[in-house]
Amino acid sequence: MTITALTLACAVVVTPVAAAAPATATAQSAYRGCYDGKCKFTFSDPVSFRISKKRYGFSRVYVSKEYVGGMFNTDMVVVRAPGMTSSLGEGARGDMRRNGKNTLSFRVLAITSQGATIRFTG
Repeated sequence: MTITALTLACAVVVTPVAAAAPATATAQSAYRGCYDGKCKFTFSDPVSFRISKKRYGFSRVYVSKEYVGGMFNTDMVVVRAPGMTSSLGEGARGDMRRNGKNTLSFRVLAITSQGATIRFTG
């Protein structure tokens, strides 16, 4: 009887701890699929991710939704890489290329009040 009660007590104590550990990806690992320059994601906060420097000539891309004043006066998706910046409205396509390497192409699929969706096509 003592062993049964002890086993039951251990099961009750251990079960909530095991159940509380979710098997979700971290924010950074969510963009690992972008390393080859091909991915699609929706974001609400600025993000950055690594890409293949050997393939594209630069190793990090920064993406954000920003209000662009002046002649545009609207929210746009801004894609940055070292020495390059592209501001795009919904439906627009952009490219970045450095030192004769492959071109990183992308398209803004949607811009909403909550965030934006972008697709990188390599």
